[in-house]
Amino acid sequence: MMGVQLWLSSRSRLPDALSPFPGSDKLAHGGWFFLLALLAWRAARDGEGWARRRRVVGLLVAAAAWAVSDEAHQSFVPGRAVEAADLLADVAGTALALALAEGVLFARRPPRAG
Repeated sequence: MMGVQLWLSSRSRLPDALSPFPGSDKLAHGGWFFLLALLAWRAARDGEGWARRRRVVGLLVAAAAWAVSDEAHQSFVPGRAVEAADLLADVAGTALALALAEGVLFARRPPRAG
């Protein structure tokens, strides 16, 4: 997913299918990072077994760093602009995903035996 994001960030013009209606840029940013955060959350919880605090803080910091690097990368792409609002949408999408995952998905998971 991050590779696709890097490829999309390298395009001077995004495909029209990614922006079905005007003004959806921030929704697209937030939605993309929402999905990315859910995948990362699952990997950190199930694969790495990170504790809740480390998982949430680590993923928020990683998402912010990835968002900054994405905007920096776009600054070198003709026709693309760097926007602080994109960064905010990215972090907001991540925070929403983590809140959902920790509050709903984690609560539904049965405790591990052992």
